[in-house]
Amino acid sequence: MNEKQLNYEFMSILGESHPGLTFEEYRDSCVFLLFYQYLCLRYEEKLEDAYKLEAMVRMAVRGKLQIPSFLRFIDAASPFIYHCSKCLRLTDLSFYRKLENVQQLEKQKSYARFIRKLIKKMDAWACEDLLLKQYPLLFADLMKEFARAKKETHVSEELLQLYRLFYRQTMKKPETIFVPEFQYGILIDAMARDTSGTEIFGYEEQEGFREIVEILCYMNGKSRESVHLYDKRTWEDAEESRPSFDSIGIFMPEGVEAGTLLFYGEQKERMLRETASTSKGEFPFLLSAFSLMSEGGVMAAVLPSALLYREGRESSIRRYIVEDLNCLDTVMLLPDFIFQSAGQKEVFLLFRKKRIVKDIMFFDCSEMESLGKEQYHSIEIAWKERRSVPGFCSRVEREEISKNDYNLNLPRYITKSIRTAKVDIDAKKKRIEEIDRELKEIEKRISIYKRDLNL
Repeated sequence: MNEKQLNYEFMSILGESHPGLTFEEYRDSCVFLLFYQYLCLRYEEKLEDAYKLEAMVRMAVRGKLQIPSFLRFIDAASPFIYHCSKCLRLTDLSFYRKLENVQQLEKQKSYARFIRKLIKKMDAWACEDLLLKQYPLLFADLMKEFARAKKETHVSEELLQLYRLFYRQTMKKPETIFVPEFQYGILIDAMARDTSGTEIFGYEEQEGFREIVEILCYMNGKSRESVHLYDKRTWEDAEESRPSFDSIGIFMPEGVEAGTLLFYGEQKERMLRETASTSKGEFPFLLSAFSLMSEGGVMAAVLPSALLYREGRESSIRRYIVEDLNCLDTVMLLPDFIFQSAGQKEVFLLFRKKRIVKDIMFFDCSEMESLGKEQYHSIEIAWKERRSVPGFCSRVEREEISKNDYNLNLPRYITKSIRTAKVDIDAKKKRIEEIDRELKEIEKRISIYKRDLNL
């Protein structure tokens, strides 16, 4: 089996039927079993044969692999695998604990049918060396496909490239990164790839998503000591021990839940006083994230574009961000095709601490039909040179933004050129003459038909 065939086989997992299981149950089953196989492959020489995938396959072939026997097998294998890997214990993963509590017989049968089917499929990938080498990338790609299936969590590859572009240009090697509400961890994977020594922080309410990120980090060589993932309440309690972050990545195209802030206590009160704001909305959330950035740090965020022009208290926050903090570097209206859901426009915002320049770059990418190397190169060059390109981007000074009462809506700063096509009058006249001749010929034929038919 070559690399292309292996990729096809691996990604076909998403298309497998899973009757009796919800999407989340199916996803968690896949994550658990694939991670188990990865550990078996990685520690092949150290692991006893009784706890390898082949032993479970033999049980499945003989019809002895039911949920009770599967749980006993994992319970026995887990300490041996942990002894070899010093990573997550299989029995500590949420999928295993949930499976222990499944009492309904039909649900147990559904799980057993799927587990037998998947482990037989994995056993057929008879290319251990290639599989072990490709596993981290294959697993990450599969998580992207699971996210794509759940539209509200999907971060497209085009958007990930945009995040990477700006992080690459603004931060050579971050020591700490932070992603709030990371869900499938795709953004963390994009930010943390090829950054050895970087510490990763984030919070997410769903335990399964936290485990997916831990697995992604482990497969990419991140030590457990460098990965700090919290649930929401634990994150709030850890306020005193949080470091400052070099890079912060935010993806919330559906908007920020009212009242959600990243800090509490005196910090929160001071920010609310300075901005004459409440704790609701995207901008208070962004300000609270900005306060967690290190000197020279960078933050990229995707949020609904309505925050650029909403009136009321948000106008005073925009003034505070532009004038007092001078931290807003780039505003980019994104094309619709990189989001699966139709409706509101989304905007990409780049914030930087300790900026020397006093301008803001505006990009209107809303009418782009694709985002490829050429488009990214155009964005990168215009951003680096801080230059205006009619109809595409504009470098705007603070004075102009102040005159617009800190309204950041892009049509105020980028004028779309209206192209008028030239009309060739002589060619149109010739075409009219041709049509007249064709009509005369048709009328002549109609007259002949009428005569022959005595009409």
